[in-house]
Order: sequence, then structure tokens, then C-alpha cells
Amino acid sequence: MTYAGEEFEDEDVAGSYVHRPDYPAALHARLLELAPGRLRLLDLGCGPGKLARALAPHFSEVVAVDPSASMLRLGHDLDDDAHANIRWLRARAEDVELEAPADLVVAGASLHWMDAAVLFPRLARVMMPDAILAVIDGDAPTAAPWIDAYQSVIVGWVERLGDIWNGPAHRERMSRHDPWLEVRGRESFSVQVRQPLESLIACQHSRATWARSRMGALADVFDADLRAALAPWAHDGAVAFEMRTTLVWGRPRVAI
Repeated sequence: MTYAGEEFEDEDVAGSYVHRPDYPAALHARLLELAPGRLRLLDLGCGPGKLARALAPHFSEVVAVDPSASMLRLGHDLDDDAHANIRWLRARAEDVELEAPADLVVAGASLHWMDAAVLFPRLARVMMPDAILAVIDGDAPTAAPWIDAYQSVIVGWVERLGDIWNGPAHRERMSRHDPWLEVRGRESFSVQVRQPLESLIACQHSRATWARSRMGALADVFDADLRAALAPWAHDGAVAFEMRTTLVWGRPRVAI
């Protein structure tokens, strides 16, 4: 299977994003500590603005960029005009007109869809000298009594759909920006989450692999398999788990 990001134009994929847990509050606090100023935040591949909306009260301006109109509509609807300082821009990060200065640049589970060779030199030119690029990932279960059962279903279905779990193509996509980032710090943040089982199942369809438009009738079979694996662990219809979010931060390189 190959992905180019077009799945995120899908209204169903965008709608499924509401089931993704929020990033830990401690992550937001750390990002604010790392920002040298509070004039402008740039959120690349913002999706429905999970980071943009959380950080907007602390910046004069937030520029939230995503190529998916569906994602931006959802972000705007979820914000419900609570933050007039957010500008929602439909564009690829590589193409958007970047305004200087940027005090903080964030990319939440999105950088692997971008071309760092094009993007990073552009970012370096508009970021404040002490501003950082924050690469954030992790809004799925990472530890729970049922994590092995959950992982077994996920891995089995990746193979059923003709791919290899964490295969070479996936690893290359997830790490291809690494040479372009001068890493200055790595941290992780954990939070305990209690989520309705049906919400956790619906959340899977916010990810490219499990887009219902790709899976067709198999989507219901996948849901049933996941439900059967996790139902024994559900209490009052919900499951509990630890979610660990990673933060890698540094400066974009102009060349490698």
C-alpha cells in the first residue's frame, strides 16, 4: 500500500479525528517554555487544529496550515470562533507563503507527509534565531493490559491489507526528515486516558491505513475484530490506557 496523504481529504477520515485524544497538557506547557516569544505560531499539517487551538490563547497569531479542506472545516467548526487569532490556510507546507518571524513551529503527526528538502530551508529563513521546530507524535494507546490484543489485531490487518507492519517503506517515510533537523532535545509525556470503546474503534479510521474509503466493506469486519478483542477489557463501555506523546525539537537545516 502507498499513501500520499489524499486520504485526509476524505470527510469521514476528518470526522473520525474527533475521536483522537488530546495531547497531554504537559506537552503544551513545555512547548510554551521552549518558545522565545509569543508573536506567531506556525502549525504545519494542522489537521483539525488540535495544537493550534490549544496554544492559540498564548500567541498573538496562529497560522494553521493543511492541504485538506475537510480538516480545516472541522478545525474551524471545533474552534467555533473561540480564537479569532487563528488563520486557517489550505496549502501544502512546502508551498504556503511563510511570514517572518515565527516564534514556534509545530508539526503534530504530520511531518512525514512533507518534503523536508523543500520545507526546512524555508522554515530556517522565517524562524526567530532562538525559535524551535517541534516534531510531535503519539495520540494512540501505548500501554494497557489489553495492548497485546489490540496490537495483534492491528498487525494482522496491516498484513491482510497487503502491507508489512512497520516495514521499510513506513520506516523510511517516518525518518526521511531526520537529516534536515538539528536535534536539540527529546522528551516524552504520558497521560492516562479513559475512552469509550466505540470511540477508540472509530478513531482508527482517522488514520490513512484504516480510511473507510480504502477498506470498503472490510471496515466493518475490522471494527468487529477490534471490538471482540477489547470488549473483555471494557468497563461501562470504556477502556483505559496510557498514551505517550513524544516531542523532538531543534532547528531546521538549510542544507545537508
